Amino acid sequence: MLKLSVRYMCPLILMMASPVPAWALCCPGDIKNHAPAASGIGQSQSSETDVSLDPQWTVHTLERDGLSYLQVSDRAGAVQLIIGRVGTYHWVLPAGPIDTRITLPSDGRALAPMMDAREVYRHPDFRLLVSGSGRTASWWVENLSEQL
Repeated sequence: MLKLSVRYMCPLILMMASPVPAWALCCPGDIKNHAPAASGIGQSQSSETDVSLDPQWTVHTLERDGLSYLQVSDRAGAVQLIIGRVGTYHWVLPAGPIDTRITLPSDGRALAPMMDAREVYRHPDFRLLVSGSGRTASWWVENLSEQL
């Protein structure tokens, strides 16, 4: 007879007894309606849904204590940058390579993105752009609400 531990049986019973199909309980939904994670910031391989618009990068959103975070990693899983946000104010966390170039809306030196900049992430209030790749990438955060 097959013996299964309680940690396997309980989820199995819940999935079988639930009125929601099992596939809906375990699989990620529409990427536009994903819920940000509450933990995992700084992990090289986050388990949350990748919301990147650019295949060269992975982007994960996290939310904790009313603050939002956007973590960008390369396809190898190395964290490149983490941006914190509350309202329209953004800041960079000390993560990723020290020479990463990031321009925020609050910077006095706010430079316009280069012509070849690609959109990596879009939120209703802001977007993240990148020009270049790898260690030579330059990043920009643009507040969309200020462009109206």
